[in-house]
Amino acid sequence: MSSAYQLKPWTQVVTPHPDILSGNLDNATYAASLSLVVRQDPNCPPVYRDARDFFNATYLTTALKKLLTDVLKSLRGDTGDRVLQLRTPFGGGKTHSLISLYHITKNRSDLQSITELNELPNPGHVRVAHFIGFDAGVIKGIKIDDSPPIFTPWGYLAWQLGGHEAYSLLATEDQQKVAPGNDVWRKILGDTPNLILIDELLVFIESAMGVQVGDSNFGRQVLIFIQKLTEIVRELPKTVLVYSLQASVAESFGNEGLLSALDKLVSRIDAKKEPVSGDEVMQVIQRRLFSNIGDPTIIQEVARQQAELFRRLRESYADTNREKQEIQQQADLLAERILVSYPFHPDLIDLMYYRWGTLPSYQRTRGALQFLASTTYALWEAKDNSWLITPGSIPFDNDIVKNAFFSQVGARDAYSSVLISDLTGRKAKVKTVDNRIAADAPALSHLKVGTRLSSAILMYSFGTRGGDKGVLEQEITSACLAPGLDRTTITAALSDLREELLHLHYVGQRYRFETKANLNKLIADEEGKVSSDEVLQKIQEELNKTLPNIRSKVVWPKDAAAIPDKVKQFSIVYLEPSWADKSKDLVLADALIWLENRGNDKREFKNAIAFVVPNKAQINKARKGARTALAISGLIEKKNKKKASSEELEELNELTSKAKDATSEIVAAVRRLYEYILLPLPDNNGENPIRLESVDLQSQLNTSHNLQERVLDALKNYVFETTTASKLVSLSGLESPDKEYITGEELVSYFFRFPTFPKMLDVEGIKKSILKAIEQGLIGYVPSMTISGETPVVDNLNLISFEKVIPADELDLAGYLLSPSLVNKLRAVKSSEIVETITRDLEENNTDNTVTLSYGSGESGSTTKRRVAEEKQTVEYKSEASSIERTVLLDIVNGKKPAHYYNLVFSTNKAKIFQLFEVLQTLSNKAEGMTIKMEVHAHTQGSFDLNWIRNAIEEPLDEMDIQASTRLE
Repeated sequence: MSSAYQLKPWTQVVTPHPDILSGNLDNATYAASLSLVVRQDPNCPPVYRDARDFFNATYLTTALKKLLTDVLKSLRGDTGDRVLQLRTPFGGGKTHSLISLYHITKNRSDLQSITELNELPNPGHVRVAHFIGFDAGVIKGIKIDDSPPIFTPWGYLAWQLGGHEAYSLLATEDQQKVAPGNDVWRKILGDTPNLILIDELLVFIESAMGVQVGDSNFGRQVLIFIQKLTEIVRELPKTVLVYSLQASVAESFGNEGLLSALDKLVSRIDAKKEPVSGDEVMQVIQRRLFSNIGDPTIIQEVARQQAELFRRLRESYADTNREKQEIQQQADLLAERILVSYPFHPDLIDLMYYRWGTLPSYQRTRGALQFLASTTYALWEAKDNSWLITPGSIPFDNDIVKNAFFSQVGARDAYSSVLISDLTGRKAKVKTVDNRIAADAPALSHLKVGTRLSSAILMYSFGTRGGDKGVLEQEITSACLAPGLDRTTITAALSDLREELLHLHYVGQRYRFETKANLNKLIADEEGKVSSDEVLQKIQEELNKTLPNIRSKVVWPKDAAAIPDKVKQFSIVYLEPSWADKSKDLVLADALIWLENRGNDKREFKNAIAFVVPNKAQINKARKGARTALAISGLIEKKNKKKASSEELEELNELTSKAKDATSEIVAAVRRLYEYILLPLPDNNGENPIRLESVDLQSQLNTSHNLQERVLDALKNYVFETTTASKLVSLSGLESPDKEYITGEELVSYFFRFPTFPKMLDVEGIKKSILKAIEQGLIGYVPSMTISGETPVVDNLNLISFEKVIPADELDLAGYLLSPSLVNKLRAVKSSEIVETITRDLEENNTDNTVTLSYGSGESGSTTKRRVAEEKQTVEYKSEASSIERTVLLDIVNGKKPAHYYNLVFSTNKAKIFQLFEVLQTLSNKAEGMTIKMEVHAHTQGSFDLNWIRNAIEEPLDEMDIQASTRLE
């Protein structure tokens, strides 16, 4: 048996006592009464009334066995203590010990079948007398069959020891309630074995103090009698007096002085006995509550595996080898203790013994047994499948267990509301934690981790140990360990409990429940005062923090009219929270309406908009966080208005911490607030020319904390910063012979109006593409043009930009974009005018082969000279403002023939060599063939290395098969 799944739950190992199986859980079942036993009252449970049943259900602890041995020896006449005081805090009990002495002396002959009792001394016939303070009245006394009224403890004891004869010796003292002399008691007790048992004496004395007896009182006389009796018993060789006192002032009805007086009165003679000590209390409980404890092999394996869970847990806190060695020793001790406490976890017994033992309401033996019996019964009926019954196993939702619990710890009325709100109610806060953990780890759902930990904390919330209230995380973790339940899960669950429960307090690293509401309750009450509008405003504030301060966003528009139109930029519309409550079909339908319309007008720029749709779950999380943050802010504001005590300062610090947590919750929810994007795209197959495409946004969570950036990243395949020059020209229609020009503004508007066009972020990207197209000669540009007739008119050809770079600020979108054919056509018109002028000049000045003409705008610095050769007419262009001399055949200028050859001669220096190669590369891309001849003159003030020249210059040229000649001087 080496693995956890082979172990049986305790409910399949032990057999509870018949009174548990039958559900007989009344307090009387566990309330031992010496009086009922002596009278053989039929109402007394057989487990106490019958001597054999009693000892079969009683575990003889070392101390109890020694008590019986010492008393029996003294009754036999051996040397030993003859006056014994019982003060027992728990388990076995004072009254239980008195009943043990009564049965072993009164019914010895009926106990011969019990082997462990046969080992005890046998003094023979013993006269047994008892006095129980609860049974005797201080006024009317006690009436026994065939006896006169008996008024005093001494009269009642004398009657039991010797009947009429013994009672007659002190009848007068009994009737006058005056303590008799020692000689009388010497005669009554004689030399025969006598056992005198006195229980609850303090109660009787307290009442007797109110009865006047001469100049004294009855209570004082009883004290005198007890003092005398202890002196007489000490003298007699075969008489033993065993009496009990309350263990605490609280149990003595607050009469500390009387308890102290009685204690001191006999302290010179008596010996104090504790029938139960240490871990034997566990075996007392085992014997009383279970008729069969089960297979020792299974119990040993449970002990081993539980100790191993403990060791692994505690080692997670350890830093040194010494600490680990100590933990191993603690684990070994735990395994040993489980063997004697099974099926209860030792921590459950310890907290009752040490913590609850400090409570005035704690009834020790009878109450503890009733509580554990009730717990055992409830878990047995529920077929609990745990290894052990731990502090976290207590089923507080069971009324029998709950009543037994409050009987022991008190505060029933005060804590009933605590249980309902946090632990057992239909809407108990702990259920939120249980469900959350079950969702994250389904394998742990049966453990109800939140309830398990809360139940344990409630058990530890009563009483103290070492003056400390509550329980440390390590203690509660150790007490609640189960297979699969590790430190990480428990720590996370405790954190959740701190945030959810209303009466759980965490002070000085200790957990405890209190009737006083914690900050969670205060916050919850304050949350009820926060309006929905305030919550939404808070969420919107946090949302705006994640968005850049730009015009391209529209946050929570109330209607379509709030979304701008005719703005040359792509707008991202963040829909407000109510959209999260709509079905996806309704979202699509409403978004289409908003896309098509802007209030009462039709929307024009339909290709410049995207709708971002919120997620319902995240909206709810954001609402919760915002409501909490606002509530905490209100509480902090109130507390800051008054002078705070140290406790209030601690609360203020905790509130500040919770405010940060709430804000983090909002931020996290806002970051995930939007689920998907609706983007207008052309619908070629549907009735509507536009459809809305859904684009997932959740997959972009890791790309950026900035929501706007995540949206743009999700749209990167749909929305662009720029487009290629060729794409722009194609979309402009200028490649068509039917369209020769278009204004820049009109082309730009197409990108934002029609979903068939690429979506552009803004107009700047389009302008860059226009400039590139002009530079590449794909289109021309002129800032102004006269439209008249079939061919537009440009007054100044110098204003046409074509195959050239122009600054961005010189591009006016109100100007015209021209097809290359229109550019050539406009230039041809002007060239024809030039030819006419040249021809006329030649005819008028035929005495010279060349003529110089003036052509230009007439502006200063813009004069251009043209020379026309006689044989092969060319036009030469040379401007003072340009470094280029151009010569073009007149036929090419006139459009009579195409230009097939281009000859370029240049001269440059070292600084511009790479820019020159870029120009050559551009020419190479356009030309089908090209020959380059270069003459390079290089010099240095130092020296060119011959090998370097050969390796770096000449060999690469040779490898490229470039014809070259070099000269080194």
